[in-house]
Amino acid sequence: MGLNIEIMWDGPVTIGLLEQFINQAKAAGATPDTALEEITHDQDPEITLGWRVPVKGAMGPAREVAMPHRLMWNIHSMLDQIGSGDGDVRELQAEINDLDGELWDALMKHVGQ
Repeated sequence: MGLNIEIMWDGPVTIGLLEQFINQAKAAGATPDTALEEITHDQDPEITLGWRVPVKGAMGPAREVAMPHRLMWNIHSMLDQIGSGDGDVRELQAEINDLDGELWDALMKHVGQ
């Protein structure tokens, strides 16, 4: 199974989201010459929904990687809030995005090892 870096245009695309997408792609080994793949609609390939960068070297057997304790605690806390809430996570969206970025950064340190 391969790993992809993706950005979808299902909401406002900000400079920050583009920056995060580019940083993640670079951390995964993308270079200035790496071509983006378009993510298209299943029923209408003329509709572009986002971009994808396939990551090379992320294949192979699963292995355990170290996660910072603070990040584990924050993820646990966030999942607890989601699980015990009423299902509306819109108030948590910014916090979820921050945790997602931190988790991704921690994982990308191990890509290609």
